[in-house]
Amino acid sequence: MDKEREVLRLKRRLERSQMRRTELEHLIDTGQSFQRRVLEEVEASKAALEELHAQLQQEQARTVKLLHSIMPESIAQELREDGGVVPRRFDNATVMFADFVGFTAHAETLDPMILVQILDQYYSEFDRIAARHGVEKVKTIGDAYMCVAGLHADSQPADHMIDAAQDCLKFVKTVRPFGISDDMPLWQIRIGINSGPVSTGVIGQDRLSFDIWGDTVNTAARLVRGSAVNSMLVSQSTVDLLSTAQGFRSDGEIQLRGRGPVRVFRPTQD
Repeated sequence: MDKEREVLRLKRRLERSQMRRTELEHLIDTGQSFQRRVLEEVEASKAALEELHAQLQQEQARTVKLLHSIMPESIAQELREDGGVVPRRFDNATVMFADFVGFTAHAETLDPMILVQILDQYYSEFDRIAARHGVEKVKTIGDAYMCVAGLHADSQPADHMIDAAQDCLKFVKTVRPFGISDDMPLWQIRIGINSGPVSTGVIGQDRLSFDIWGDTVNTAARLVRGSAVNSMLVSQSTVDLLSTAQGFRSDGEIQLRGRGPVRVFRPTQD
């Protein structure tokens, strides 16, 4: 009888042990399952964070590229690092304006899509030419392209601007605009170049704009009107900065509105 009781007691202990083992295995399985879910959630969150970080880097790269497209690199860097740009004055800058001849007629006769495509063709090449010669694009104003040299440690801003102007003229003289027929004439430009002090800065809040100001800028803009077609008109102040004045001849003085008489030079081949 005692043996039967002992066997029964052992059987009960075994059953309870098996129940505890089952419960323990269940707890272990549950814990492992929970751990796997936590790890999966961590990995998913990590992947999402990495994707957001990559997107942020892409947006930052686009922002930097956009800033560099509308203002000089040093100005864009200062704006990114300091949140603003200190206005500056440069005493020996050289400014160039390039205007398309007969642009109003082009704008009235060409399809707007073709007109914009042509302007993009020219301005994009002017941008590449400016960058190649260390010249900074300032902005485009309708059919006028404005750039400046001498905002950095440039010992020959006038020479670099003349080189850039010559390349722009060569491009316009030889490249046919997109979207026009072979029987239509090539586009033409006039260029005015002047040297002297300019002030620079960034204006605006939502729409930032780098710009330069001063009489030097105004004079360059007005010299364009006296330039020959597909040529340039250069002021005395620019010629004085050139390493050599060969290739230019004096053309006396011209009267500029609000400026008075200005001595100018033209390329000898004109």
